[in-house]
Amino acid sequence: LVRLIPLACARFPEVDFLIAGDGPMREHLEEMTREHELERRVTLLGDVPHASVVDVLQRAHVFLNCSLTESFCIAILEAACSGCLVVATGVGGVTEVLPPDLLFLAAPDPDALVEALADALDALRTDGTTNDPRAIHERVAKMYAWEDVAARVENLRRAALR
Repeated sequence: LVRLIPLACARFPEVDFLIAGDGPMREHLEEMTREHELERRVTLLGDVPHASVVDVLQRAHVFLNCSLTESFCIAILEAACSGCLVVATGVGGVTEVLPPDLLFLAAPDPDALVEALADALDALRTDGTTNDPRAIHERVAKMYAWEDVAARVENLRRAALR
């Protein structure tokens, strides 16, 4: 993320970064922000209470996940449910969470992630279904409806018992 943000800001003058969370990388993010004079384009929110996460996600158009390893990544699902397109590293189970028009995958490399971000931004500019947060929410809600999940689990259970 520290290497990606300056690249993305140089390429996309309309893009700002809103970063939620706190941890050991914050110091590096603060240093990068100062070094590249991106104080007006990078906002570090710090720790966000769980009850406020949806409000933060709804301020965004694209959610960026730069994990090097990941099993399922509930944050990606939460972001899509909040109406965001997702740019993520194609690691672990991430590739299975959302359809390709909502999930823009990249190798875990800053340059590759910038290219995936470019694809997501193009989709926002041109595709009427991917630039409508309500439509994104409705699609994702249908994909993960409890009735559907329960039916799939029951089908797996029946198949295992045969």
